[in-house]
Amino acid sequence: MKYAFDIGGTKIEFGVIDDQGDILHRQKVPTPLENRDDFTGVIAGLVAEADARFAGCDADADTPPPPVGISFAGGLAPETGAVISANIPPIKGWPIARGLGDILKCAVRVENDADCFALAEARLGAGQGSRTVFAIILGTGVGGGVVVDGQFIGGRSGIRGEWGHGNDISGPLMRHGIKPRQCGCGGASCLDPWGGARGLERIHAALHGKDLPSQEITAAWRAGNGDALKTIDVFVDLVAGQLRLMVNVLDPDIVPVGGGLAAEQGLIARIDAAVRANVLGRYDHALVVPGQFFADGGLRGAALLHDVPA
Repeated sequence: MKYAFDIGGTKIEFGVIDDQGDILHRQKVPTPLENRDDFTGVIAGLVAEADARFAGCDADADTPPPPVGISFAGGLAPETGAVISANIPPIKGWPIARGLGDILKCAVRVENDADCFALAEARLGAGQGSRTVFAIILGTGVGGGVVVDGQFIGGRSGIRGEWGHGNDISGPLMRHGIKPRQCGCGGASCLDPWGGARGLERIHAALHGKDLPSQEITAAWRAGNGDALKTIDVFVDLVAGQLRLMVNVLDPDIVPVGGGLAAEQGLIARIDAAVRANVLGRYDHALVVPGQFFADGGLRGAALLHDVPA
């Protein structure tokens, strides 16, 4: 049995997961954003409740405490494990794995949410049995993770597959009559502000002067609305254009998609067709597919963290 958390700027999701990967218990609570004591108190409280129900991390118990895996939207300093980027102010600069480990008296492992999603898809989901899995997130923004032979790969800083940054898409944007904008990372016109659900909304507003939520845009597209058809054409061109480069570099067996837009199967099929039509490798089967765990891959992947080398 394992404990897993998926921590974001709005909510914390907690799960108790058995050795077969089935979720036995799941709970969601708001993320405390004011101070670290409130944050750690919520984490410890969820674990204590699970302990009482599932006989977990009890210091007086004969069984060893279950490990805790954490998926979160941010990055960690490789030397110290301190949080270097996150939309949760209380944990910025804090070595979260060591700090929570001391509080919970359990082994704690922490990784980026896109990496956890990639691990879940590679080991249990759409990429099961594949050698190279490049999983992508089309959610609020754009994320990604790479798993090879069931293990993480990554460089010195632990960055894996962050294909939404460092790619200047000013040219494609201007070709579609859209004014480029600087990315939140400081880069000039990265894909991230344009490639997720908020990006779809920005594209629609730029093209048609209408502020609509992404769900309404995709629903209008499915209904054949002309404005939405144009928006989706531009979105697919921008996303597939950058994804083709990653496919050529990594030559993955499969590209599972997570995040809210993964539920739009027709949209993912459009992206898949545009990618496979313009890459060097030959793919006679769907390459870019909705992830099996697109809704909860972060939580499931967090539960697997202690099964892979750090």
